[in-house]
Amino acid sequence: MHPETLKISVVYGDSVENPDQKQVVESLPQLRLLEHLTNPQTLLEMQVGEAPDLVLLNLNGDQFLPEWLTELAGRLPATGVLLCGHQRDPELLIQAMQAGIREFLPLPLNREDLGAAVERFLVARTRQVPSHHKGGRVVAVAGHKGGAGATTLAVNLAVILGELTGERQALVDLGRPFPDVGHFLDQEPNYTIFDVCQNQGSLDKSFIQSIMQSCGPKLSVLHGCADFKEQDSLEWEALERVLTLLRGLYKWIVVDLGHWLDGLFFHVARESDLVLLITELTIPDLRNLKRLWPIFREWFPEGDKVRVLVNRHNKGTALSLKDLEQVVHRPVFQALSSDYAAAIAAVNQGKSLGETAPRSRFYQDLQTLAQRLVSESGGQKAAAANPGPRLLRFFSRK
Repeated sequence: MHPETLKISVVYGDSVENPDQKQVVESLPQLRLLEHLTNPQTLLEMQVGEAPDLVLLNLNGDQFLPEWLTELAGRLPATGVLLCGHQRDPELLIQAMQAGIREFLPLPLNREDLGAAVERFLVARTRQVPSHHKGGRVVAVAGHKGGAGATTLAVNLAVILGELTGERQALVDLGRPFPDVGHFLDQEPNYTIFDVCQNQGSLDKSFIQSIMQSCGPKLSVLHGCADFKEQDSLEWEALERVLTLLRGLYKWIVVDLGHWLDGLFFHVARESDLVLLITELTIPDLRNLKRLWPIFREWFPEGDKVRVLVNRHNKGTALSLKDLEQVVHRPVFQALSSDYAAAIAAVNQGKSLGETAPRSRFYQDLQTLAQRLVSESGGQKAAAANPGPRLLRFFSRK
């Protein structure tokens, strides 16, 4: 028997067994098929000791999760659930995340997809709590929708952290489906994160340093991959290894995590020391955030790990910061001033805000944010010793 054999049960939502799925399951040596079920009540009546490690549920076109899944999670919390379906309906994925389900596999099921999901389950099962890393700090910058401003914040925060500390820092582009860090910095990538993940056998500090692309005196960039197929092949285990190596090379690693709320998003966010979640003060944003916030609370039980930032803040709007705080039940970490003209001018020129608009309120807010992060990490002395150009002069807000 395989040294890490997992017991798996297959459940069919339409009560019709699929011999092709059985063949795929039995082809993996790390799986031992217990039974094919058309009645989930059998699972609910199992005791913990006899329960499967995994349940493979074939939705077969259903748009809603069956109610018995919630009961299953309560009775057998150690059992993982893999969903199979013909389409990734956003509403269904949100339901799955809320139910604690991390894997959605497309139909028809193939051996590669199932094998990768099983390996991720094995890795996740060995992790009881997020690890406390030594070395550099990883800050994930994310939005809960497209256009929230994650890339603008990530790029400029990384630049400012380099100026504050006087040392070269890292910027990693995991924006999907379109990685834009290269466009924002007017760089053509020599290599991408896909190249790193495809060379795990050579993955060490020297290899990472050879892949990182310099951008000015204080920034190194690991660019994202624009090819959709390459994005789909990125594996969490390889990214975890990349982040671990970067921690040993840089004091700060800023990750543009984008807004795709899938398993990869949450795994990277969980591995990070801090998550800066960007929103705006609009009714749709607050409503969507209210739906998503329970998922963030489940994945990140540490109360202070996810910091909420308001982008494009204008005090004249009808909604206030207090309205947002009532949704997330915590203070807004920082509000970033609305300055569309300065931000878009920097993007179009492929430069940081420090180069194009150092006196803008938006840039001053970003400096304040970076200073707070450095101070929290115990880096006050380093920042004072290496203030960098213009930083102290423009810290005050009028």
